[in-house]
Amino acid sequence: MFGKVVFMTAARKGQSPFDLRASEWDSNPARVALARAVVEALRAAVPLRADMRVMDFGAGTGLVSLGLLPLVGEVTAVDASGEMLRVLGEKVQSLGAANLRALHCDIAQAELSSEPFDLIVSSMTLHHLPDVPYVLGRLRPALRKGGWVALADLDAEDGSFHADKTGVYHNGFERSTVCRWLEEAGFANARSCEAYRMTRPASDGALHTYPIFLVTARRG
Repeated sequence: MFGKVVFMTAARKGQSPFDLRASEWDSNPARVALARAVVEALRAAVPLRADMRVMDFGAGTGLVSLGLLPLVGEVTAVDASGEMLRVLGEKVQSLGAANLRALHCDIAQAELSSEPFDLIVSSMTLHHLPDVPYVLGRLRPALRKGGWVALADLDAEDGSFHADKTGVYHNGFERSTVCRWLEEAGFANARSCEAYRMTRPASDGALHTYPIFLVTARRG
């Protein structure tokens, strides 16, 4: 039963870089603006419904999860950082938000819900996954037939986006590559659009603009 945040946790294995940054994560206005833009892009690309079951993997402090929550039925926020989810839990209790469940685990290894989701989303998570096609293949069985997947991440860039490259496995992606991976994983009608353009200091200190894409597809 939803109505409060329920934490399902995996064994703690020490703090990750994301754990250490969780308490100040939302203080960066660029991250907040990006999450809002991704939610708006999702609204334009996917026919959201009030009865939809949604999974947001790599949810972090829930910026996208909470943005989607008023538009759908329920959200499961999945993240490997327990501290990120702790911050999310505090926000949910403060806001009095309902219909959100937090699952602390690695999406590449998680036992996903036996009840299929209507929509699976992620924002700025793919570049932190060592094997993206493997994870995309695991998502398909977690979706109902006709369900949607919507993935936002960086366009291919020169490696300057992250000053700290800990846990960064890809310098963005070609949109066509992500579409191809989805189709190879059994999804149909993969298509992409630009969700946002983020201007921020690059690793060399100079301002740089980085396009953020949204790729959507459906389970046939």
